[in-house]
Amino acid sequence: MNVQNGETRWAADLFGSEQVVLVRERLGQALVDMQANARAAQNEGEVDTNHPYGWTRWPGSYTQVARQFEDVKGAVVFKPNGFPFKLVHVGQGLLYPFRFSSEDTPIRSAKLPSVGPFIRELFSFAPRPSQTSFFDEDPELGPGSVEVRPRLASLPEGTQLVLVPYACNPHGLLKPYWGVASLADEQGTLEWVTTPEPLPLAATPTRRRLSVVLPQVSATQHTSFDSGEQPVPLLFARPDAEQGRDVPPMTEPEPIKPLAHEDNEN
Repeated sequence: MNVQNGETRWAADLFGSEQVVLVRERLGQALVDMQANARAAQNEGEVDTNHPYGWTRWPGSYTQVARQFEDVKGAVVFKPNGFPFKLVHVGQGLLYPFRFSSEDTPIRSAKLPSVGPFIRELFSFAPRPSQTSFFDEDPELGPGSVEVRPRLASLPEGTQLVLVPYACNPHGLLKPYWGVASLADEQGTLEWVTTPEPLPLAATPTRRRLSVVLPQVSATQHTSFDSGEQPVPLLFARPDAEQGRDVPPMTEPEPIKPLAHEDNEN
């Protein structure tokens, strides 16, 4: 990447010329890790649907990006109030990854999956669209009327939303990009302010340190309920008098007859 010649000037302005390459590489690595984990979940699931892949991919995009920036100088990993996952603020950029397609779709036609309250809050950190938008048509949706949750509102002045759209499916990670865009309408149409640029992808996923697993005991090593020492019964000889009178041996005590029934009031 040649920042000196003006390429990716917007990114250098947001992240700094010394850190922009690191940010790009960490984002690419995060998406590779996300894809590897999602595919592993799909393979382990052994089902006919892609549900394991989807359930792992969606939170995985946020989780892996957060992990990649935990040790980056100047990066803040935080969880917005009411949002289930963590976001990253680094330099002057607020990173937001999302999948725009499961197929090889042109990035210029990318749309947000949905436009809810949280997306509106995020785009309060994005440039205004050049054309008339639904913000202009409905005054209640204007930037000044969007109530931003406290953790987002506390971000430094000048923070810019940086979109990280990607296309993927269980067979591969197709097209990861990054750039700055405006939200044009309620259908999630994006108006790109910068040219969406491809992200470099790492050759291999990150190798995580495995947690220590305690030694497993095989079934044959467990003590069964009948493997202990057998109790020795106490045997007593019957008195001679009982044997002489041919009295049958008593093997169980006679039941005690209650003097009163539990239903009796007296």
